[in-house]
Amino acid sequence: MESIKDGKQVEVLLRSTIRHAGQEAESHELKSAGELTVKAGKTYLRFEEKQNGQQIRTIVKLAQEDAFIMRSGAVQMRLPFTPGEFRSGTYGNGPASFQLLVKTKKLEVTDDRFTAHYELHAEGALLGKHELTIYYTEG
Repeated sequence: MESIKDGKQVEVLLRSTIRHAGQEAESHELKSAGELTVKAGKTYLRFEEKQNGQQIRTIVKLAQEDAFIMRSGAVQMRLPFTPGEFRSGTYGNGPASFQLLVKTKKLEVTDDRFTAHYELHAEGALLGKHELTIYYTEG
């Protein structure tokens, strides 16, 4: 990826599909303004969204071998991605919070796109299969 010193304003388009066993797939799309920055040699994408009138801040560490998504605000979430491995994550909404296991099936990062296909597990059960693509272009 190119070097971005002080941050670059980008348009963010997030598309996700979630498949729960025995149910039809759910698809979501989000558009937002964001910022692409480099800190200590690592590239990060930051953007905000509103969900049910509440603010959620999202940071995505864009790395091919070890990425993560961290959300804060109305939703607290940390999902680490390492291809082919189970990694420990968390999800919280209000006072409820629980541990997750994230198994990354595919992780791909380019100059304008982040893609992660992963499974979420909790308490030994598969919660769902997720396909997430985040596009970020100069806006």
